[in-house]
Amino acid sequence: MSDSNKLQFDTMSEEELNPILELLQGGDPDVIALKAGINKEQLFRVRDDLLALAERKRAELTDVPSEKIGRNEPCPCGSGKKYKHCCLDKQEAARQAKDPEQAENLRAKESEQKQLIKHIEKAFGLLRSRKYAEAIRLALNLISNYPNEDRLHDIVATCHLYAGECEEAIEICRRRLEVARSEKDYFIEHGRYRDAEIDKPALSYYYPPLTWLQKYWIALKAKDYQALYPAEKNTKINALIKKLQTADDTNQFPEKHSNGLELRKNALKEILDQLKTIGPEIIPYLLPLACKYSWAGIFVPEILSSYKTDMASRALIDISMFGFAYASGASLHYLEKLGEAVIPYIEEAFSRDKAFDPIKTGILSVLGNIRVLASYELLLRLLEHESSHIVNWAGDALGNFNNIEALPAMVAANQRIGGEKMIDAAIEKLKDL
Repeated sequence: MSDSNKLQFDTMSEEELNPILELLQGGDPDVIALKAGINKEQLFRVRDDLLALAERKRAELTDVPSEKIGRNEPCPCGSGKKYKHCCLDKQEAARQAKDPEQAENLRAKESEQKQLIKHIEKAFGLLRSRKYAEAIRLALNLISNYPNEDRLHDIVATCHLYAGECEEAIEICRRRLEVARSEKDYFIEHGRYRDAEIDKPALSYYYPPLTWLQKYWIALKAKDYQALYPAEKNTKINALIKKLQTADDTNQFPEKHSNGLELRKNALKEILDQLKTIGPEIIPYLLPLACKYSWAGIFVPEILSSYKTDMASRALIDISMFGFAYASGASLHYLEKLGEAVIPYIEEAFSRDKAFDPIKTGILSVLGNIRVLASYELLLRLLEHESSHIVNWAGDALGNFNNIEALPAMVAANQRIGGEKMIDAAIEKLKDL
């Protein structure tokens, strides 16, 4: 992928393209690289290759011929079409873009973009401060002028979710998922977002479809967990949950990242130990916390792993699909520790909620690390999945078994999906054996 002369948007797989889109939208490169399974240098290198390719495409569109070309003459781009049916409109737009007035418009757009980012940061600050109504009002006011700014839609959806208004969050996520899929198709075809006109900065950031699919899933599960929450609260359990939520108090715990996690874990050790031993009736109290990107939510998978029940195992699979940097990874870790016992739950996960299969790739990796016959056979069956994304990850997981008998099925699946990076590498590994 690092060879920019060979890089093509339309041949990139879902898992290759999405991290770059997230980075271009202002995401944290450390988190994105960790989630994508690559180092930060690789992430930046591929981003630069993509931007270089987009720049070449844009240059092709804005290359104005020095000599006048007749409307009915062959187009100089070599397409074989008449000039009027090919590049005429694009090159007229390019000529206009070179006017001084256009340069002034560009400066105005850049200034507007900076102001927009300030407003978005303010709205996120209101969300973090739990001022949900204020954050929604500010975001909706901005959406009236920037209808395709996904960060604003994210703020509104998250505020509704955290306020317990799950239906509103579900509808926003469903609607934006449809837009994201359409925008991704446009990005692949043109090398830019729809709002990023030639020689103008984009005033809207579009989330990749997988991001909205994850948010849609979280909103749906939040509604499910809301229905499971006991009508009559257990006083003791409720008190313990409130103590666990002190992890979110930044005045008490101002530290961040791994240092912040370690300090909270030590301070709340007694509470965590009690939550792990009180009994599985605590699970419905924990699940709503898991739907929030919070410090308290980070501890939920660890507590769930103490209870070997159907509800706990299914909840760990649910959370692994949320895409949260730490909690989802921790859920996969505890699923793997369950070993062969978790395989029926993973098989069940692929038999339901099929629209969300693209965000189940983490549990495929779990199967690849539980090297027993049942997981091997399930991965072989998933090679026949209709999603090339799933086939790619299933093939990668099968490579861990070092079983050359899987080669024919893996090669056939790879040919069917047109060749993907991860399954390619697994096939070569088995061939070397």
